Amino acid sequence: MKENSSSITQRIDPPGFEIGQFKKCKPRGLITFPENKSKALMSPLVEAVYINEILSITTIIFVPPFEDKSALDLKIYQNWYSNIEGIPQLQFFVTYDMSESVSKDFLVYEVTFDAESKPFEEKLSKVKTIQTFLWDVDPIASRGTVTNVQTQD
Repeated sequence: MKENSSSITQRIDPPGFEIGQFKKCKPRGLITFPENKSKALMSPLVEAVYINEILSITTIIFVPPFEDKSALDLKIYQNWYSNIEGIPQLQFFVTYDMSESVSKDFLVYEVTFDAESKPFEEKLSKVKTIQTFLWDVDPIASRGTVTNVQTQD
């Protein structure tokens, strides 16, 4: 639980299951959005590529700096479902506890991970787009994007 000046809020995890292994890089730099006046999350930038029958995802996220540099506790969740035509759909949620204040400065993080093929092992190659969300766990909001999956030639 997290306490702030107005209330006590509870951590809410997104749907799906947590992916245990991923490559989290240190901040790659700082970017400034000088006119930002919102506490809202910034949409992630995402690349998704099939490499040797593995769906590899790289996402760039923008995170306001923390006073405690070790405070960024990222987790990634994967959610599968089938659409009305029975085609598997894939969602990823990159989660952390977002700062409650407005920031004009954002650290840039690169996070790379592979999709888990379960429970749709044989249908993974049918996934043509993925949805990727940056998710605040305490919960204020989420922000996402749809990405076309590329095949490596």
